[in-house]
Amino acid sequence: MVSGIPRPWLVVLAVVIATLGGCGQATSHDARAAADSAATGRAAPSSNTSKASSAPPVQKSTSHSEPAHAPTPAGPRHVVLGDLNLTGIGYDRGSVTAPVVVIDLSDFACPYCGEFSIETYPAIERDYVKTGKVFFKYVPFVVGSFPHSREATRAAEFAADQGGFWPMMKLIYEPQPEWKRGGDPYALLSGIVSVAGLDTARLGQCYASKRTDARTARASNLASDLGVRVTPSSIVNERPIQGALPLADFRKVVDAALMVARLKK
Repeated sequence: MVSGIPRPWLVVLAVVIATLGGCGQATSHDARAAADSAATGRAAPSSNTSKASSAPPVQKSTSHSEPAHAPTPAGPRHVVLGDLNLTGIGYDRGSVTAPVVVIDLSDFACPYCGEFSIETYPAIERDYVKTGKVFFKYVPFVVGSFPHSREATRAAEFAADQGGFWPMMKLIYEPQPEWKRGGDPYALLSGIVSVAGLDTARLGQCYASKRTDARTARASNLASDLGVRVTPSSIVNERPIQGALPLADFRKVVDAALMVARLKK
């Protein structure tokens, strides 16, 4: 645990955001090993996944940031949570001057993470991200108890290296029940990569080398340091959210944060 970060996350954390000009369970031991070698509502099956409540997250954008369909950032948005700097972790969208920062920490194999990303996020992007009200940071990490999460994350990170993280995120979540079943999900994930217009041969090399695992481990270690136990976990400015809130409820949280931001001006 990083010193200075209170647990549990039900304690409200300070989010310090500055703009510069110029990108279920705790983390598994496997993720930690990979990092060392390089970095509430409805509960879903056996991993503290959830659909609604209150607890946080976050990370990496740099060359992997994908502002497509959203206002183009002038530079990285600096996001600090307690004494943890989340800048450059995960994938960012939206204006760097947006008054509200939403951080979503999810596992690709979590059913409620998929529900939030497919059903709730598109409306948040349309009404808040594209309009300059919200800066959105998505952090993919591996909880450690979902089948084939690590392989799906590998495919997403491979797409990110080619500038295709955001469309790939949706393509991975949509057939989630299929690639979670049975043995090796590579064939299905390779097909998804092909649909996304990416090079499947290069995916095979990336998949075999596991070269993106250190990036995923860094995010997983961060989730562990933050005490995240529920997926998805989000934080909307100072307010932590556990689980996949329904769209109407998530809007209320964002609108309240926008109101507070206006009052502080």
